[in-house]
Amino acid sequence: MKKITFFLLGLFGMLGCVSEPTFDVIPYIGFNSARIITKTSSDLLGNTTKRDSLILTINFQDGDGDLGLTQDDYKKLILIQPNLRTFDVDLYVKKKGTYIKSTPSFPLGGNHFQRYKEGDKPGPIEGSIDFSINFDYNNFSGIPSLTGKKDTIRFDIWITDRALHKSNVVQSNDIVLFDN
Repeated sequence: MKKITFFLLGLFGMLGCVSEPTFDVIPYIGFNSARIITKTSSDLLGNTTKRDSLILTINFQDGDGDLGLTQDDYKKLILIQPNLRTFDVDLYVKKKGTYIKSTPSFPLGGNHFQRYKEGDKPGPIEGSIDFSINFDYNNFSGIPSLTGKKDTIRFDIWITDRALHKSNVVQSNDIVLFDN
């Protein structure tokens, strides 16, 4: 009986000594999911607009935990990198079985104004990020190659941390817009 007690005490002691994971300071991401929520809204004149709200989810790991921005971080970093975006995407539209890169007249990526780790002490973090992009059924003229009827698209996605390290690039699955 004493042997079992010492064994269990030793096992619990080892479990209490779990060390922090070690990740590279360059963020690493993996594609998680893409989901569409179709919404209809009306303006004051009674005109209705139908919109696909696409939510992209990626998983991340970062060794020093410097993901996300505050407004102050943004003001400092925009001087170094004028076109700073912490969540970037390239859009591809499927035409006749082949994906063609589409260059919208407006950026689809953006910045996450939220820090994913409290304080300035470096340390590893991991988690997931959701990013939403809206596609209006009535107005998609700023995105070349979209037709507004069951368009198949995909994205290349990457993130940038406060040290301006760019992550690896991941590819989304096929996404069908304007399906309703």
